[in-house]
Amino acid sequence: MQASAVGESRRLKWEPSARWGLRAALAGLTIAAAVYLLALVAGADGVGEWMRWTDLALLGVSSLGVMVAWARATIEARRHWWLVMVAFAGAAGGALWLAAGASTWLHERWPTPADLGILVFLGCMIAFLVRHLRSGDRTTLVVHLLDAALLALAVTFILWELVIARGVGDMNRLTLVTQLLVVLYPALDVFIASIVLLLLLVDRSPARVLLFVGMVSLAVGDTMASAGLGDATTAAVSVSSVAWVVGLVCVVTALAVPAGARVTARRPTMRRLMLVHGPVTLGVWLATWRYMINDAEPNRTTAVLGATLGMLWSCAQVANHRQSGNWAEQLHENIEELRGAELELRQLLDDLPEALVVLAKDGHIREVNANTVELTGLTREELKGHFLTDLFDPADRRGLVDLWRLMHDGEPMVTPTLRFVRPDGTHVLLEADANVPVRDPDRVVIVLRDVTLRVAEAVRLERARERFRLAFHGAPTGMALSSAPGGVLIDVNESLVAMLGRSRDDLIGLTVEDISHPDDWQRNAALLHSAADNEVDSYRIEKRYIRGDGGVVWARTWVSVMDDGEGGSLAIAHIEDVTEQRHNAERLEWAATHDGLTGLPNRFRFLERLGAYLESAEPGSIAVLFIDIDNFKVINDSLGHDAGDQLLRSMSERLRSVVRDRDMLGRFGGDEFIVMLRDVSGGYDPLDVAEQLRSEIAQPLTIDGTELFVTASIGITVSDREGVTTTEMLRDADAAMYRAKARGRDCAEMFAPGSHDATVLTLRTTNELRRGLERGEIVPYYQPIVQLGNGHLVGFEVLARWRHPDRGLLGPEQFLPMAEETGLIGELGAAVLRASLAQLGQWRSSTSRFTDLSVSVNVSVRQLMSGHLVDVVAEALAEAGVPAGALWLEITETALMADVKAATVSLRDLRSLGLHLAVDDFGTGYSSLTYLKRFPVEAIKIDRTFVNGLGIDPDDSTIVEAVVNLGHSLGLSVVAEGVETPLQLTRLREIGCDRGQGYLFGRPRPAALVEAEYSLV
Repeated sequence: MQASAVGESRRLKWEPSARWGLRAALAGLTIAAAVYLLALVAGADGVGEWMRWTDLALLGVSSLGVMVAWARATIEARRHWWLVMVAFAGAAGGALWLAAGASTWLHERWPTPADLGILVFLGCMIAFLVRHLRSGDRTTLVVHLLDAALLALAVTFILWELVIARGVGDMNRLTLVTQLLVVLYPALDVFIASIVLLLLLVDRSPARVLLFVGMVSLAVGDTMASAGLGDATTAAVSVSSVAWVVGLVCVVTALAVPAGARVTARRPTMRRLMLVHGPVTLGVWLATWRYMINDAEPNRTTAVLGATLGMLWSCAQVANHRQSGNWAEQLHENIEELRGAELELRQLLDDLPEALVVLAKDGHIREVNANTVELTGLTREELKGHFLTDLFDPADRRGLVDLWRLMHDGEPMVTPTLRFVRPDGTHVLLEADANVPVRDPDRVVIVLRDVTLRVAEAVRLERARERFRLAFHGAPTGMALSSAPGGVLIDVNESLVAMLGRSRDDLIGLTVEDISHPDDWQRNAALLHSAADNEVDSYRIEKRYIRGDGGVVWARTWVSVMDDGEGGSLAIAHIEDVTEQRHNAERLEWAATHDGLTGLPNRFRFLERLGAYLESAEPGSIAVLFIDIDNFKVINDSLGHDAGDQLLRSMSERLRSVVRDRDMLGRFGGDEFIVMLRDVSGGYDPLDVAEQLRSEIAQPLTIDGTELFVTASIGITVSDREGVTTTEMLRDADAAMYRAKARGRDCAEMFAPGSHDATVLTLRTTNELRRGLERGEIVPYYQPIVQLGNGHLVGFEVLARWRHPDRGLLGPEQFLPMAEETGLIGELGAAVLRASLAQLGQWRSSTSRFTDLSVSVNVSVRQLMSGHLVDVVAEALAEAGVPAGALWLEITETALMADVKAATVSLRDLRSLGLHLAVDDFGTGYSSLTYLKRFPVEAIKIDRTFVNGLGIDPDDSTIVEAVVNLGHSLGLSVVAEGVETPLQLTRLREIGCDRGQGYLFGRPRPAALVEAEYSLV
């Protein structure tokens, strides 16, 4: 098959013009040879005439051979210049013979220069054939040539004994060169024919057959010519001439036909052995019969041929022996390679991720891999030889039989699931696939897969779906299932139907947008798209829904997005009606941020708005006016509280009439009002406004028939620098107001730096703080702490606030440093701890929603080192009836590192109570990781200065991620402070932060607002 393919590829390389020219040359050669033969038969007479025609024919054929060889060598991609040399040598020999004279017979012109050309022709032919032999090693080539030489020499010996020697007669009358040529010509012809004959045993291509016939014809011609040396007759000359012409025609034709495949290493076959050693045996028998039995006298040629035959036979035996050794080594290597391949195949089968069983045609197991052994719990020996059906439950054998039948019938096969009982009694479910190898149809390959977990998972999933269906439709809150991000409603429950006042059929098919208030469309769509794009897993939104009657329902909606299993996304929404809660919360929030008497923003609301404007305002654009009614206490005491309240309401109306809409008016309590003016740098003078306010206040006022003349003292301050805070603005305005009082009241005073004494203010604040502790003015505010993964509330951080009777609600930065310096921090901290634990105990007992919540309370350095903190905490827990596990104490890094030994002892004592410890403001101090591992803390809190840059500042993101990884590696929970934006929340979730707190989840609020927020009132 390979030889034919190669021959075909070579034939395809001949161009059409080249094939036409070659065919024309061959046709001309055939016609010339035919004409020549007809001429010889018709009119040739005598040896001389025969030789002349023979020489001319040989020269013509040889010349055409040169043309054919040249054409093939130049046309084919792989050039056959050896063919050109062969043809050229033959043509040269023919020309020399013709030049030597064709009128004389051979014995009259041997030897001549023409012999050199003929010998070169034969030598080139041998070299071409040797080059055509390509074997894997040199020994095989030598054996091939020795076999050909042995065959050729044996045939030559037989020809010599039976034909040539009888025709030559007395060899002594010939020269030594002539004697050599007499034998050499037939011997070389037969040697070439022998090589070609051995090639024919490998591949019978047309070129080789033609070449073999040609060389046999040349051998016949040379044999007859050699035999005719003794007595040349016309018949002998005719036979030799015809043989030469026919032989050369066959050789030239062989040159034009593509050869077969090159020979590779071949083992000897019986035909080759008989072909080689048959003539040798015949020659030996002939020599024995003639020279030993008949006692004939051998001549020199016989002796030389016999001796050479013996030496060649010996050399052939040695070469064959060496070749046999090489084959033995190759066989050994092949066996080892097969063993290695078998081992690799075994390892490959064992490395397959699935169990593999190879069955015989009758169904018994022939081979298994390691996964099958592991899967079944049986050894290879226990598996091999048994029928596959015997391994499975009798109820499943029918499935295997059907699989077997479908496989052999060529029908589409199903994949059965079979039950298998392992030796240890465990049950597994196996899925079986069958395959018949194309190269070995007597075997069947069964692939077994353990689908126990998959089937169990499918059952579990189906049960989960049923539970989901029951929970979905039986939920007391509204639930909706919709596509994401399209928002088309797929299913709704009865609670949502009742909430929206629409039927289920009316709702299904609508979009979320169809049932939402238009003002909420954009915000809801943005959140839904973010969830559908996997930017967030879930989100919460409070939005308005439109009822069937056109009414509006406020609802708190939790939306989670999940895959639908088909490449899309589904959104499931929990919808809780919070309309009443929202109205209550709005009322409570208004009450918490506004003065009930005048309806003006209170201190908290005013400072909140002032702080927001200060953050974005340019220096010099914000002014604060602090207004205090002069002698209000006299009016209130003399006319009564009702008159005082009426006075305050009237004053608020008068102040409103002066203040612009863009400005803000608030009441701080008592007789204090405050005004924030915006954009005062553009010619809007705060002093002019203050004078207008003072003038409006000074207008006569009648209350209960009594005409009153009221005045006010006004302090003014302007945000004259960057970074000014609300506290500084309020302090400066208050100081300016007191200067106005000092000037005699009923005037406005602009604040000047250095107008108050810091020492006096500190002393004043310290004294007021002592009184505030006695009066219970220090109160806890609660900021939510949530689990970032699911957004669930897990606790509150307790933050101290001072409800100052005159200055309003003060933040911790306004009094805690003084408390720390004066030693009041211990009493203050204990008061906050008791109040917050008591509140937590009340919440835990009144609602199950807060049962698992905790509170986090800050502990200062003085508290930690006092030695009484453990007793204070234990008493507070006992009084409140709150388990210790619901309390977290937060200690700053600075407090821990002040005295490591004392801190360690104190922390261990606290931890022994069962409460939890956390490191506050982690990253802002200088704690050592070694000490951090030593302290019995369970959490670290990342300072808000790092959280602020999340998603914006790469350095902050890197720091936060490093702190989270550090905390987790130490087994600590990580809490992020100051979470204010969704971007920060998303980044914290990606980093893996556990908890978080900040304005995004809720501001610090008093207990009443917390209860309102979470519907506890």
